[in-house]
This record gives sequence, C-alpha cells and structure tokens, in this order.
Amino acid sequence: MHRSTSPVRPVVPHYFLPPQRARLARLLPAAVALLGALLPACTPDKPIEEIVSEGGFSTNRFLRAIARPDVIEEEAPVDLENSDDEAAGTGQRHKGEEGKMGRPTSKNKSGLYAMKGPKDAIPQMAQGWGGLTGTEIGEAYGVGGLGLVGTGRGGGGTGEGTIGSPYGGAFAVGNDDADVWGGLSGHQVAGAPGGDRYAPVKEAAWTLSHAAPLSTFSIDVDTASYSNVRRFLGDNWLPPPDAVRIEEMINYFDYAYPAPTGEHPLGVGAEVAPCPWKKGHQLVRVHLQAKKIETDSVPARNLVFLVDTSGSMSDDDKLGLVKKGLSLLAEQLRPEDRISLVTYAGDTSVALPTTPGSEKQTILRAIDRLGAGGGTNGGAGIALAYAEAHKHFVKGGINRVLLATDGDFNVGLTDHDDLIKLIEKERQTGVFLTVLGVGRGNYNDRTMEQIADHGNGNYAYLDSEKEARKVLVAEASGTLVTVAKDVKLQVEWNPNRVAGYRLIGYENRTLTAEQFNDDKKDAGELGAGDSVTALYEVVPAGRPVPGAAVDNLKYQRPAGPADAELLTVKVRYKQPEGSKSTKFELPITEAHDEWDEASPQLRLAAAVAAFGLKLRGSPNLDKFDLAAARWWAQSAELPDPEGHRAEFVQLIDRARKLQNRETVHSRSAMP
Repeated sequence: MHRSTSPVRPVVPHYFLPPQRARLARLLPAAVALLGALLPACTPDKPIEEIVSEGGFSTNRFLRAIARPDVIEEEAPVDLENSDDEAAGTGQRHKGEEGKMGRPTSKNKSGLYAMKGPKDAIPQMAQGWGGLTGTEIGEAYGVGGLGLVGTGRGGGGTGEGTIGSPYGGAFAVGNDDADVWGGLSGHQVAGAPGGDRYAPVKEAAWTLSHAAPLSTFSIDVDTASYSNVRRFLGDNWLPPPDAVRIEEMINYFDYAYPAPTGEHPLGVGAEVAPCPWKKGHQLVRVHLQAKKIETDSVPARNLVFLVDTSGSMSDDDKLGLVKKGLSLLAEQLRPEDRISLVTYAGDTSVALPTTPGSEKQTILRAIDRLGAGGGTNGGAGIALAYAEAHKHFVKGGINRVLLATDGDFNVGLTDHDDLIKLIEKERQTGVFLTVLGVGRGNYNDRTMEQIADHGNGNYAYLDSEKEARKVLVAEASGTLVTVAKDVKLQVEWNPNRVAGYRLIGYENRTLTAEQFNDDKKDAGELGAGDSVTALYEVVPAGRPVPGAAVDNLKYQRPAGPADAELLTVKVRYKQPEGSKSTKFELPITEAHDEWDEASPQLRLAAAVAAFGLKLRGSPNLDKFDLAAARWWAQSAELPDPEGHRAEFVQLIDRARKLQNRETVHSRSAMP
C-alpha cells in the first residue's frame, strides 16, 4: 500500500474502488482535522493545530492508526509503580486484560478506556469510512469503537455529510468466556441520511365489523414511497419505518386490470383468498381501474414547471436529475402543448414564458440554463406558478403545475399548515398539481406528500433517470389527464361473514363514514389508465379478532343477507370539472379456498404489502420470512416490459440481507 509522505495525511486503503479512492482522498484531510477536534479524551488541553502537528501525530496513537491502518503498533505497558497518574488502567487494551478505569480529570488519558478483548488483536481501521460523505457504509470488519478491541462490523455515521467514527460504530466482540459485546452505537448505519423528514405513520388497528361495518378512505395514486425505499436499499440502508407507506408501494406496479366497459370512467373489482401470512385469516383485494386515453386524444396541455433552484438543490441527484427529466418530457411535447418554467430560490422568476411544444430547442436551452443557489422561498414560487397557469389556462385542456423540489422551504411562507392552505385555495381553480421529489439528507417528504394530497395531484420521487423517464414520459400522457376527481372508496362488511378487519396502508387517507357522501370533502384524483389497489386482512366470523377488547353486543343483530355476501364495495367520484358526485357499488360473494388459487394480481399485491410491512417492523408480520414474498412476486405472471417486478425481487433479496445483518447486530447490543 502506498504510504503518505506527511505523517498526518491519511492513506486511502487499497480496497476502495478508484472513484471512492479519489473521493476519500479529497475528504480525509478535513476528516482528520475534525476528528481531532472531536477527541478531547486524547488531548483535552491541546489546540487542534498541535494535535495534527508532527509532535501531535507522534504522540497520538489514534491519528497514527488513521494515517497508517496497515501498521500494527504495540503499546508499551504503563509504569504504574513510578507514576502518580491514575488515568491509565492496569491492563493493556490489546492484550485482552481487564483494565481499571482511570481518573477522568487526569491529563494523561491514553489508557482511560481499557477493556477486555481478544488476546491477539489490537485496534485496526474498519474497512469503510462511515458517514464521510453520507453515501458510504462502514461495513467491513474491524474495531467497533474508540479504544475498543473487536471484530465486529464498522458503522457509525449519523447523518448526511457528517463524519462517523472511522473505527466504525458498532459491535466489537470480546473473546472471553462471557462473550463480551462492545460498541458505540447499537445498530446505527454509517452515512444514513439523518435530516430527511417523514410524517409519522401508525398502522391501522383491528376493527370489529359488528361495531363499525363501514371502512372509508380516499384513493391514493402516489408512488413516491416505493422509489424512495428503493433508493435506501440501493445504498445499503434499511429505510426509516415512516418512509414506508404501504399503499404507495402497492400502487407503484401495473396489475393489468381489465379496462372499464360501463358508463363510468373507472371500474371496480375485488378478490378474496386465504391470508398467506396468517392461518385462519383472509386477504381481500379491492381495486379501481381508470379508462385509458389514446395519445392522439389527449387534450392540449398547459404545463408550468416550478423548479426549486435553491442552494440545497445543487447536487446531481437533485437539480441535475430534474433537468434530465424535464428535457425528456420536452422531447414529447406536441405543437398544441405549452410549457412555462418558473424558478424559486431566495426570490422567484419566470425562466421561460409560456412556449409552444414545437419550439423544443428554446425549451431545452432554458432548462439547461437552470442553476442552484440561495434560499428556498417555496410559497412565493407556488403562487407565481399558479398565476402563470391561470394566465394561459386552456379550457377543456390539461392545466397543471409540476413542482420539482427537495421540499426544504426555508424562506418566505415556510409553515406547513400555511402552505397547505395556499394549495387548497388554488385547487378550486381547475389547476391540478404534481409533486416531484428529489435528493436526500434534507428531504422533506412530509410537506411534499401533503401538498400533493391537498392540491388535487399526485406525488412521485425521482431516484434515477430511469424513474424520471417512467414518471415524465411513459406515464405522463395518462397520469396528467384526470378522468375522475374526489374518488372515495367505502367497504361495507357483512358481520355474519366477517368478524373483524384492518386496512393495510392508507393510514393518512382514511375518512369517516359520513364523509363518503359529503361532496365538500376532498379526496384523490385518478388519471387516465391509472389503477388503485387496496388490501384488507380479514377475520372470518366465529374467529377471535386480535386485540378486540369489546364484548359481543347483547341486542344488536346484523341485518342483510346472512350467508351470500361477504362485503360490498362502494365507489363515489366526480367528473374532472364537476361538483356533484356519482356513486356505484359492487357486492362480493365468492372467495378462494386455497392461496394457490389467488390471481397474479393478488399475489403481487400481497408480496409488496408483506415487504413493506416487514420493512416497517409490523408486529403483525413479526415472524414472517420475506422468502415467501419473493416467491409470490416471482410466481405472479403479469406483463413486466420495464422489469419492475424483476427489480422488486432483487430489492427483497437486498432487504433480507440488510435485515439479517441488523438481527445479528441487535443481539449484540449489550452484554
């Protein structure tokens, strides 16, 4: 291994790939300086300049380990008989002896943290610099913490752009009879983005059907959660539980439902089968499918792209990715379509006045000129974008604002509730909203999801150019064309057939039974060709309902057909420019006897739901093995031209590995 010519200049270990080596070579000098400032236990009274000087390097074993991780040093025993300094323990850390905790106020603290460890091991550099850039994970084996000897995995970064312990942060294993476990940080993952913000999600509880036979919710066609989870897993991180919204995971996929044939612009269907993860329960799939519109029949589009160009958007996976996506969409515009570009940072501006789709080079040049810098006045940007949309409103056409941002609003109108009120006011004008999220580290998922939900719109997360193409090219001709708005679903359960139920997902989209018939209550929109899938786990009549603490009612007796119908699905929607809703319903009487009889659609939806619930740590799937979900997804023989289902199987494999690693680590948290 090449050695540095300066004693304080760390060497990038040979096991990093060339791009990682170049990146680390730029960052490690600053990392060493900052680490010196974070290590008061080594030299509490010395300034940072002395720590990183020639003299400081020669007296500081920790800095020497950083600079030369391949050099093994033996530390001479402390001469306790001729020293009145009580900081050093009585044992040598690398010899595996039990050291005595020294006096914290002493100047010499080189031996303060003596602990028992393997007799033949001394501190070594973990193979991975956890958290230096927020993208690397300290995964390889080495020391589990400052001064602690062990053989566990490195880890330890705590946030985007922060520096974790280069020794890793977890799970040093002692080699004594008690199998002592050590470590600094439990199960933290190096580099995991600590600044992302998500709304809390509380999994739905079980409901007794005789006490509450109606389950009502608004549809949700958002897909952001799935691609965001994919980004986490692709970077070898398990996602935060609140980042996993089951309905968005399920609705990412195309289930090839049949197109509606009746008078309504959407069709409804349902399926019932034994629950594959809970014996004795049933799984119910309810779906909606919107009619498709041929490209030639798509109305003229008035699109206003509202692009966040603040300083937080400067990364390639933020503004760079947005520009690629906009360029892809610009290539698909027709002469009758019009597009505007509005930007916002500390202030707002119209970067491209409304321009016909035939002037592609003008549009592409305007996109290419976009650059990042300044604060984030999102509220003013949203107001200006809606004003542009109103100015060029196309009656009978598609009028939509597409907001591309990381959600980090920090100038002007920044209050979450005030932003929602602004969006709710504008949705009454016939201009719909699409939200495109990008980035990591300061990603404000909570605000963007709510903005989309309250703005008669949809929400997607762009984690790659492939996803940008899917959202802005492959699906844009349909998703941007609303065929039904304020779409609500209500399931009425027959207590004679169903003892209890729980809706899987849609936690922040539930409605009261009364709101189903209230045309003033906003709900989700359905675009041309879009589908919505919802799953219920059901307890058949005569079986105990988990967590039920209410006695059977003495006087109430269920009404209606006693045996034939299990449930009735009711749908209510409005026309895109209408104000009065239309209702229709579908009773369900049949159920499969065996899980093997389930349709490919139910198999895939169940696989995605189980995957999401497992990632969330749901107690309802505590003992579930994702290998089963993998098989359901593989056996769901549905068209997969873009490879989304095949990619999902790969994500299951990656999640299983990460969860197995977490399981091993969790067992090592404390002795």
